[in-house]
Amino acid sequence: MKQALTNQELFHFCEQFSILLPSGISAAEGLQILCDDSKDPQSRTFFEALLHAQEETGSFSQALSDSGFFPASMTAYVKAGEETGCLDEVMKILAEHYSQEIEITSGIRNAVTYPLLMLGMMGAVIIILLVKVLPVFQQVFRQMGLEMNGLSSGLLSIGSVISRYSAVLLSLLLVLILAAVFLGCTSRGRELLGNLVSHLPIVRQVPSAIDYGRFTQAVSMGLRSGIDPDESLNLARQLVSRPEILERIEKAQALLADGALFADALKESGLFQGMDARLISVGYQSGSMDDVMNRLSGKYQKEAREIIQQTVSIVEPTIVILLSIVVGLVLLSVMMPLLGILSDMMM
Repeated sequence: MKQALTNQELFHFCEQFSILLPSGISAAEGLQILCDDSKDPQSRTFFEALLHAQEETGSFSQALSDSGFFPASMTAYVKAGEETGCLDEVMKILAEHYSQEIEITSGIRNAVTYPLLMLGMMGAVIIILLVKVLPVFQQVFRQMGLEMNGLSSGLLSIGSVISRYSAVLLSLLLVLILAAVFLGCTSRGRELLGNLVSHLPIVRQVPSAIDYGRFTQAVSMGLRSGIDPDESLNLARQLVSRPEILERIEKAQALLADGALFADALKESGLFQGMDARLISVGYQSGSMDDVMNRLSGKYQKEAREIIQQTVSIVEPTIVILLSIVVGLVLLSVMMPLLGILSDMMM
């Protein structure tokens, strides 16, 4: 089974052609140049296969589609660029699109990774205190003929349970890691994660904002590529994951099929409301619909980034405070009695 290219690879591919095509180089010549410049055997084989398909079909978009490495939405835009004679502009737009996809993905990954690492490190410190440090203090107390207080005894019992069932706990940890990999690396997992996030009070708007950013950018690309509004909606819906947005897109397509104007269909379907709907209406009347959709895309993506940053700014100190309190309680539970003893000895 062929593995689709990542957003990073798609960005580099589109960016290279956005540089080559405006200089008068054809798509076939561009593939030949990239093939000759490839030092990696796998990359050379990849470009050779594309070049061979290009020579057989005479169509750049068909060669990309037949390879199985490129998403259907991208090949549709490339086909429109070939038919309208603006392939260089389309490749530039696609490069910008995948650049923004990389930025969004990277922002989400960084926002999640750092708090998880912090949580893991602090959790490891607490486990070490419970399993290794508290038993040492217990021996010290016994040698002094004293007993640990209730809190210390409870924490010591927790440490004993962790030590006794360490194999089970490690298995559970492995299951959690595998679940995290599944959620982050598979389409089904990302869908489940999106449904979970949509129910969280702080970040529930993030998936919708990301989907709207992708949708508006895809519509903008379609219109700038010369694709008719209905087909632009059809291509854009391939980038959307939220069910409620998909339902609104279907309503907009039905309205278009009934003869409604594009701007009216987007508004009456519930896709856009308020100021955004008015901007679209003005853009449609002035013939700058693609520019308006591109501006809205930037707005939604900025909104998603701001929500993520706001969430991180709340989560990080919360984790630090809670785990610091736990560590402080563990240390105080054993240090306070010792300090009391030392105080009595000095008197």
